[in-house]
Amino acid sequence: MGSWGYGIFENDDALDIRDRFRRHIRKGLPMEEVTRRCVEDFPDPMNDVSVVLALAALQMEQRQLQPEIKQRALSMIAGRKEVNSWVDPEKRVQALESFKQKLLRY
Repeated sequence: MGSWGYGIFENDDALDIRDRFRRHIRKGLPMEEVTRRCVEDFPDPMNDVSVVLALAALQMEQRQLQPEIKQRALSMIAGRKEVNSWVDPEKRVQALESFKQKLLRY
């Protein structure tokens, strides 16, 4: 996965999920099906931070955030999973905390 920033959509996997998500939403598929199709090519999508956070952000945009995606995203943020793999972990933590606040307000 390539990344160039600290935000939710500043890496290749998240952008791939966003492209798939938007394509399936345009088809009028229900959220469960959109989510399933978005992750079908990822080996372990519900343990992939970029995938889960992207799904959470996209579902919030559609006002259809699934409870299990929300909880998984919050859990990953709280566990700071993969934070140390970023060049500047503190900047990633700041981005995650900002996103966490959006999730909690949803």
